[in-house]
Amino acid sequence: MKWCAWIATLSLLVSGCSMDIALPSKTTNKITNTPPSVLKLQRISSAPNETLKEIYQQDLQPGDLLLSSTISLTSVGIRLFSTSAVSHVAIYIGQGEVAEAVGSGVQIVTLEEVMQHSDKLLALRFPELTMAQAASIREFAHSKSGKGYNYKGIIEMAPFMVTKHLCSLNPFSKEFRQQCIKGLAASQLSTPDGNKANYFCSEFVLAAYEHAGTPLTQASPGWVSPADLLHMREGDVATLAPTMPLSYVGHIKPGIYLKARRLATL
Repeated sequence: MKWCAWIATLSLLVSGCSMDIALPSKTTNKITNTPPSVLKLQRISSAPNETLKEIYQQDLQPGDLLLSSTISLTSVGIRLFSTSAVSHVAIYIGQGEVAEAVGSGVQIVTLEEVMQHSDKLLALRFPELTMAQAASIREFAHSKSGKGYNYKGIIEMAPFMVTKHLCSLNPFSKEFRQQCIKGLAASQLSTPDGNKANYFCSEFVLAAYEHAGTPLTQASPGWVSPADLLHMREGDVATLAPTMPLSYVGHIKPGIYLKARRLATL
């Protein structure tokens, strides 16, 4: 039985699924007199704990992160590389507007446009974002509108999204995972430029939060994918440590998979 457990664990790790194993030192199992282990797996589903909360535009707040996917081959490819349910991230900046970095560059579009182009769309929230910080994010987004897309960064990111899963081979230490990822990023990705002229989607989101003085993570914006932001939510296993876990607000569009699963359980 022990061998079966280790084989199952190894299979999950090789498939790119991050996990944490905690061994509490003070609490013991009264029957076996051994410390109980706590196993937490990274959640691939966009609905935390397999729950789904449907929301509307009025439920959003400026600064909310909008994570999405489509049924296009590009979106499917990104999700396969990152073993995630999402492939893109944008920021809701209020007044029905969304800021995002796409292939044509940084743009400000309406929430309705984003919904039309997305199969799945969900919102995460930085819990302690102030109105002043949200206003700063909005100002940053408008100041960067028209900037180009960081194609070089996204090309470099593709192999990094695969190799960084090797850092999850030690599930007993969060510190090891963070140091391992930093080492891989330093060797595989370009050194951040202080004068950014272009961004890819998650890089733009992190830069906006840094501009507002409330970084989402201490990791460089160029290291972070939409999948990494999804796993910064509360109760998940983060690949890159967040400064504060993000709150799940809900799904504006649940997507084909969640719709089908919900209909199957009715």
